[in-house]
Amino acid sequence: MLRKPRIQLGRLSGSEQEPCGGPKGHPGKVVTARGLRQETIMSLSWIAQRLEMGTWTCVSNLLNARATASPDQEVLRLCQ
Repeated sequence: MLRKPRIQLGRLSGSEQEPCGGPKGHPGKVVTARGLRQETIMSLSWIAQRLEMGTWTCVSNLLNARATASPDQEVLRLCQ
């Protein structure tokens, strides 16, 4: 039996027919895209089109981007 994904597209917009709005790299869009990739078999191009995030390569880059600095790295920088 297939389980229903926890990610809901309507979270970013009022309905699925409305545009999501906002920039391509909006943190809410990135979180939704990451959840869709983890919980469904949707392609990057489908996610990019549905969430209005540009091309599939843009989505791929956003999903693979790491945080610029974790709290541990901040402490190390201050000590040096």
